[in-house]
Amino acid sequence: MKKLLCIVLTIALIASCSGFALAAHDWDNECLTECNGECGQSPLIIVPGIMQSQVYVQDGEGNDLLTSDGFPIVEGMDMAFMFDTVALGNEFKNAIGEILKDIALHDRDALLDTVLGILDESFRSHYFNPDGTRVNDVAVDEYWHSLAVCKETPEKSYNYAKGYSKDENGNVLPTTKYKTEYDFINRQVDISQFCEEYGYDHTYYYSYSSFGNILDAAAGLAEYIDMVKAQTGHDKVSIVFISLGGTIGNVFLADYCDPEEIDRIVFAAAAIDGSYLLSDLMAGKSTLKENEILYNDLIPNIVALAAEEYMSLAYLGNAVARAIPSELFNEFLDEALTRAVNEVLGKLLRNCQSMWALIPSGEYPALSEAYISDSKHAELKKLTDRYYNIQKNAGATMKKLSDEGMKIFVICGYNLELPALIKHYNLSADNIIQSTSTSVGATFANVGETLPKDYQPAIDASYISPDRIVDAGTCALPDTTFFVKNQSHLKLQSSVNDVIGLCCDLITDKTITDARENSGGYPQFNEYRDLSTLENLMRKIITAGEENVPAEVQEAFNDALKVYESRVWSQDETSKVEEALYTAMYKADMLSKNDSAPFIKYKLLPILEKITKFISEIFRFIFKGHDYWILPINIL
Repeated sequence: MKKLLCIVLTIALIASCSGFALAAHDWDNECLTECNGECGQSPLIIVPGIMQSQVYVQDGEGNDLLTSDGFPIVEGMDMAFMFDTVALGNEFKNAIGEILKDIALHDRDALLDTVLGILDESFRSHYFNPDGTRVNDVAVDEYWHSLAVCKETPEKSYNYAKGYSKDENGNVLPTTKYKTEYDFINRQVDISQFCEEYGYDHTYYYSYSSFGNILDAAAGLAEYIDMVKAQTGHDKVSIVFISLGGTIGNVFLADYCDPEEIDRIVFAAAAIDGSYLLSDLMAGKSTLKENEILYNDLIPNIVALAAEEYMSLAYLGNAVARAIPSELFNEFLDEALTRAVNEVLGKLLRNCQSMWALIPSGEYPALSEAYISDSKHAELKKLTDRYYNIQKNAGATMKKLSDEGMKIFVICGYNLELPALIKHYNLSADNIIQSTSTSVGATFANVGETLPKDYQPAIDASYISPDRIVDAGTCALPDTTFFVKNQSHLKLQSSVNDVIGLCCDLITDKTITDARENSGGYPQFNEYRDLSTLENLMRKIITAGEENVPAEVQEAFNDALKVYESRVWSQDETSKVEEALYTAMYKADMLSKNDSAPFIKYKLLPILEKITKFISEIFRFIFKGHDYWILPINIL
């Protein structure tokens, strides 16, 4: 009782000194598990990333703000639900005449005024005041109960029966398919593997407002842990911090962590030291005036982030883009981005504490001085300064707790670019966060490069990755950090068998104590593989039943299963068994008529991508950073 009282008083003191207060929550404090805490497996708490919680924007009277078609404005589910898309479409329709006139008159300022006015109207409900408070209230769907209860609890957004399709009886289908709270949670982070093995009553999901106050969220997590312990009967919990959740982890470890109540912690693709994606956007540091990038890298980079299957079109897009004069193209885009940040997005990014938590510590002093050092932002800056002091010491905090015996693991994706729109785009990253941040300080070569030949490892050569891109020896936890080459931040949800599976094993398999010798068969340096097609094919075979599967297909299935279950991941190996299984099933007439022939899918389309890339490289060699208009100029 004394210990609990001390924790309560400490949290209350910190809250009063930092300018934020904790909300009281009602939760069942009786043990609700059959094991009564005696099963030997600590309950798991997931702390998700940005927009992986349902946050409803409300008016001052607690009513949800609705779109024109009656759907709530939600900071979650999908970016589309943040806006009144119907009203936005009508705004553009009404402004189309003005837009065409501005284009015809080459009136760039008037054109931007019109477009940014529409953008401003669409973002307005999500803005923050200079002091860091929200313009509108919000309500977060919180789960002060286990996923077992979530499976029986209706998801609030499902009650809004607005949708874009109908069932066979003509009834409108809800836009979202999240009938229960669990349906929504499982779509964000598919942790069903853990749930099935150790119980839905041992799994919890800590939700919070992505656009809010990370310091508040960390304080709330401390209370949440007390609830989980009470409801499960266990005296320890395990936690997985994902993406933005890593910023909560920073504060939690620094201010609230009691090692006696922690079993294991995993930071997966976590923004431990922010992301240059946000700091460059906030500062308006873009590559839009760098023609070499604009005409050669920007389009393929963006398509690779969104839809890799269209890379052939992306490379052809480089050829099309050169038809637009560079003065018109890059200057307009650069000005549009600068004004969008200053006049619209800045009211969200620059006035929101959680967005400042995503600024790399090395960038924070200059950016905070530039944007929030005036008197209007004084209260916000108190909060951001406090987080900055925690963030810059995060690695040391982790190392200290690890040295004292706490089991902390880190999973980091690397070797992918950040969006080519920003200055730091060629740093090794997972497409969203630079790898130095998610690894807590490992050393990386830039994308497309390797460490110098004369590079001296921080510890020894065994900490250098086989591809000579990473030195794990410089990170905070070199012995418990796993690296996954080409793992995209955008594909974490689909990596159920790989990264999420690794998270589950790190939490549950106590024989895994490090990433090197006792790693459970996972190499410290692994490789992302796309299992989506292979999983679908294997699922069809299992559904068909062994007695209905030809011997050739069964043999290909068995080979695929070995690769699928391997903890040493390889995209090349996965692609080979996928092609073999697909070909065998195609010959056995086990695929739908809409599926492409193996030759088209695995030979022709890859060749087409190589050809279009080759053409793009020829254009790069000939024109470098110039548009087509350089030819007549050179001739003249």
